[in-house]
Amino acid sequence: MAETEEGVIINIEIQVTNEYDIPKRTLYYWSGLYHDQLTEGKKFKDLHKTIAINILDFIWFKDDNERYHRTFHTREDSTGELLNEDLEIHFLEKKKVTDIERTPEDPLKSWMVYLNNLEGKEMEAIAVNNPPIKKAMSIEDAFMRNKQERRIYELREKARLDEISALEGSEAKGRAEGKAEASQDAICKFLDARFGSTSHALQKQVKQIDDLESLGKIVNTIFTANSIKEAKAVINNAASN
Repeated sequence: MAETEEGVIINIEIQVTNEYDIPKRTLYYWSGLYHDQLTEGKKFKDLHKTIAINILDFIWFKDDNERYHRTFHTREDSTGELLNEDLEIHFLEKKKVTDIERTPEDPLKSWMVYLNNLEGKEMEAIAVNNPPIKKAMSIEDAFMRNKQERRIYELREKARLDEISALEGSEAKGRAEGKAEASQDAICKFLDARFGSTSHALQKQVKQIDDLESLGKIVNTIFTANSIKEAKAVINNAASN
């Protein structure tokens, strides 16, 4: 999540697997960000424009295999009149830009090339003409040089692959049990890598959670925890809801 100098709220999500509920998921998270702005003492006029950007590593809109960017607003059905500018939702489909030119002039196309993992001199040439991408590459490089952060990233990626494997390898009940176990293992491995022996009690607590929805919430947020206290809050909050 980011906020511009003008107060516009931006939520960026990268979806690597098709969860089949993308539109509802997007509206759900958008509405939460919009609603949460109205804290005590504020008025409706204080609500800022909220933008959701979804970067998809699969094709969702199958009617057009070349149009990789779609933008949605709230408009009147007949005239197209805009209700207001506060709702704005973007979908970017990475799979549709495999044939994009390697040195695009358009900034969005440049970002799509970057997100498709182009490397070498071509990517360096794009970065020279696009300072934000150059900054992103520097941050990415620094991240990969940090052994602990890279280890956490690898654990998270392994958790995602383990979940996919568990789902594909079993039927009904076995599928659910496999996914729960994979999620528990991923959470515990992260806790051990980040907090060591101080997390042992918390790991035992995780092993007692078998509700898939609760485990899913933990997997989606536990990697942002910077302290054992924050990790415990994430787990307790998911388990109690």
